Amino acid sequence: MQINIKPITIFTANLGSGKTEISINFARMLHQRGEKVSLVDLDIINPYFRTRLAKDNLAGQGLHVVCPPGHLVNADVPALTPAIRGALQAAEGYCVCDVGGDDVGAIVLGMYRPILQEGRFDLYFVVNTCRPFTRDLDGVVKIMRSIEINSRLKVTGLVSNTNLGRHTDPQVMVEGYGKVTQMAEKLGLPAAFMASPKSLANEVEALVPGVPILPLEFYMNTPW
Repeated sequence: MQINIKPITIFTANLGSGKTEISINFARMLHQRGEKVSLVDLDIINPYFRTRLAKDNLAGQGLHVVCPPGHLVNADVPALTPAIRGALQAAEGYCVCDVGGDDVGAIVLGMYRPILQEGRFDLYFVVNTCRPFTRDLDGVVKIMRSIEINSRLKVTGLVSNTNLGRHTDPQVMVEGYGKVTQMAEKLGLPAAFMASPKSLANEVEALVPGVPILPLEFYMNTPW
């Protein structure tokens, strides 16, 4: 996937849009390129889909994961380790952040606003047009603006992750990408890239040649 990648890449989204899987795979992509990368878990909202739940697996692959210490792994409180600031201020390498997509998650991100220099980061809003609250531009704008207000940061691009879970097919993803690009154009933002299950990535790429695609391997499992 060929896109301009800044030192810090932050992913946020409405609940269930797949931002955690995207954050993990984006960090893995950089790591596989031989880059130094930290994956930061700033999602204190969703107890079932958090980067920290895949920490051991990812660490076994050599990826540096920054998350609350062991006894606070499942805490629903803003247990923010000082290592987060260190990852965001690192002089070399990359930092990828998984941020909760509601007001509280955005406020947590806003705590680091003073050290996030303009031009040094991208804040991507992940859109799944099959989800009820991000089916159209009005829904995306409502959630996105709330995140911007509470974080005091501006979204710099949209990421298309349209899917129907296990029922996803390439056509669904391509149609979703078309909607996301239209939304991005109206917002004056780029559609940075689209995500696709790794098993379908080649088929999707054939349908939208030239579009940057992030192939996804899945790490999050529900407890039910």
